[in-house]
Amino acid sequence: MKKIIVLKNIRKSFVIGERNIDVLKGIDLEIEDGEFLAIQGVSGSGKSTLLYILGLMDRPTSGEYLLQGRRVEHLEDEELSDLRNALFGFVFQQFYLIDYLNAYDNVILPILYSKKAIPYPRQRARRLLDRLGLSNRYFSKPSQLSGGEQQRVAIARALINEPQVILADEPTGQLDSRTANEIMDIFSTLNNEGKTIIMVTHDEAMAKRAKRILRIKDGLLFS
Repeated sequence: MKKIIVLKNIRKSFVIGERNIDVLKGIDLEIEDGEFLAIQGVSGSGKSTLLYILGLMDRPTSGEYLLQGRRVEHLEDEELSDLRNALFGFVFQQFYLIDYLNAYDNVILPILYSKKAIPYPRQRARRLLDRLGLSNRYFSKPSQLSGGEQQRVAIARALINEPQVILADEPTGQLDSRTANEIMDIFSTLNNEGKTIIMVTHDEAMAKRAKRILRIKDGLLFS
C-alpha cells in the first residue's frame, strides 16, 4: 500500500515565559493509506500535539512532513487550510457541536467552508445521519442528544466532505464503555471501507481496537 503520511524527525517546542518546552523530540512515522492506527499515551505525552500536526492544525518546529509525497510543513496558511478541508475529517473528545444548530445543520456546516465539490450535500448529510442511527434526530439540538449521539453527529460532520483520513482525538473519552465500543465499531467499519483512521487515546482497550498501536512517551514514539 502507498504511504499517505511520512514524518521525519518532527520536533515541536513551546515557549512558556522564559522556558522552552520540548513536546515532540524527533518523531519518525510512516502511515499507509487505509491503516487504522492508534497512538496511545498518557496526558502530557504529546499525542494531541502530534495529531494536530498530522492534521495541519499546527506546524512542527522542525522536521519534514510529507503528505501524499508532498512536503507541507512550510506551506502558507491558506494552502494548509485547503489541504486540511480536502483530506481530513476530525473527531474530538469534546464534540464541538454548535449549540444553537440542530444535528443536520451541524453536519452540513463544513461544506460552507470547503472548496471541494460535494454532489447533493443535503442528501449526503441525511444519509450519514441515517447510517449512524440518527434518522429521528435531524432537528435535535446538541443539548437534546446523549453523549453517544453527539459523537455520532460529530462523526457524520467529519465525513461530510468525503475525507481520506479521519483524525480522532480521544473520541471515546466522555463515553461509557458500551457507547465507546459502538463508536469504535463505526471507526472499524469506516476503516474496512478504505478510510485511514488515526486515533490518539489514553485508553488501552480502545487502542486495541486499531490494527496498529504505537505508544508515545515524553515526546518520543515507540512501537
